[in-house]
Amino acid sequence: MIQVSQLSKQFGDHVVLKHIDLEVNQGEIVVIIGPSGTGKSTLLRCLNYLETPTSGQISIGDVTLNANQANPKAIHQLRTQSSFVFQNYALFANKTALENVAESLITVWQEPKATALATAATLLENVGMTEHQQKYPAQLSGGQQQRVGIARAMACKGEVILFDEPTSALDPEWVDEVLTVMKQLAAQKQTMIVVTHEMQFAHEVADKVIFMEGGVIVEQGPPEQIFGNALHERTRAFVARATNS
Repeated sequence: MIQVSQLSKQFGDHVVLKHIDLEVNQGEIVVIIGPSGTGKSTLLRCLNYLETPTSGQISIGDVTLNANQANPKAIHQLRTQSSFVFQNYALFANKTALENVAESLITVWQEPKATALATAATLLENVGMTEHQQKYPAQLSGGQQQRVGIARAMACKGEVILFDEPTSALDPEWVDEVLTVMKQLAAQKQTMIVVTHEMQFAHEVADKVIFMEGGVIVEQGPPEQIFGNALHERTRAFVARATNS
């Protein structure tokens, strides 16, 4: 359902991603791990053109985009195939939780406001936020804001939800409530690509774990391989540090 071919990204002379090839199947949960600054978030942001790739090709659903031939219409089509959950929530401060979730349904999908708000209320119920739907982001905890962010991503109707370190900005007591919602999505076979430092989540939930370092995919495979029988010494060393920290 997702195919990435020879994807590269440079910032000036600095090469962040080097010829990335990646395939994700429908309903698959893919978790990307690796040291900070190794290109994980940049890869995720390139998949829906929050960052513009330098070269390569991305296919999501029935939309294919070559970086060398990208135009605004094609980029918009690609973006409708995915939704993004940001580590800093990125909610509209002047809108309630309900309005934040309904926004894309109204502006992108052109749904009537009443229909969009009804759908948003259902999605907030799914993430345990019904009693907070009329609150503004400043009135919510970090964990609650991130749950609204997940509901908003679900409203975007994309083929895949992209999670960029969704718990990294959270205080420890809020991490579990967000991971619980993500596990519920995984159980529903929602296609997900997750960049995270939560090794236990990766081990429990992922169908496939990708270890990145230095802008390349070093190794990928099922969790039992990556965490228990990795083929590469670099993978083994990272996992040992990450699970013992």
